[in-house]
Amino acid sequence: MDGHDAALVSVIIPTFNAARYLGETLDSVLLQDWPAIEILVCDDGSSDHSIKVARSAGERVRVDPGEHRGLAATRNRGIRLSRGEMLLHLDADDVLKPGAISILMGWMAGGHDMVVGKFANFISPDLPPEVASRYSVPALPQSGHLSGTTLIRRSAFQTFGLLDEESGVGADMAWCANAEKNGADIKRIDDVVKRRRIHGGNMSLGNREEWAASALRTVRAALQQRRSKE
Repeated sequence: MDGHDAALVSVIIPTFNAARYLGETLDSVLLQDWPAIEILVCDDGSSDHSIKVARSAGERVRVDPGEHRGLAATRNRGIRLSRGEMLLHLDADDVLKPGAISILMGWMAGGHDMVVGKFANFISPDLPPEVASRYSVPALPQSGHLSGTTLIRRSAFQTFGLLDEESGVGADMAWCANAEKNGADIKRIDDVVKRRRIHGGNMSLGNREEWAASALRTVRAALQQRRSKE
């Protein structure tokens, strides 16, 4: 399959002061073997040199600077600006496994709205030993929900809407839960398609209370939806 026959996959990478790991993240996308990939970096008002790092990756990377509005708003901006039939969100500190996009696209041939792979955690090797020792990671791969593990048809965002920009750090999870409860065709696979970097500055680690509150809201909404159908 050549680039003329392959569906375009847009990889959307939101950045906010992400210069430290962004180069490695971009390399993991640039080395993918799928022949038709658009790489879109949407910056959320970074004060470091994230934009410089993104632009230094070459002409294959589109960079869109913006004002600071938060992760969900930046992801939505990427969805609007992207051109692909298929969309893959990727956090700026994680890395795709080799061949990840081809694996996801192979399953997408089944006509699903979304294909969800798994991810493996790793402690960032640049952390000093005394800092790295504070963290532990699950030994087995975990199921993903949106960023880096899930390939989504553009039509799914047209059907189920964009992310709720008021949901905070849980907007990804809330969007996936809403899509599923409203009938999205979701295929879950066992393939590990992403490595999630643990470095202490992860948004979900740094906002545990907000993340937990958002997760609770999502569960309650799902239960309420289920009861309304009974």
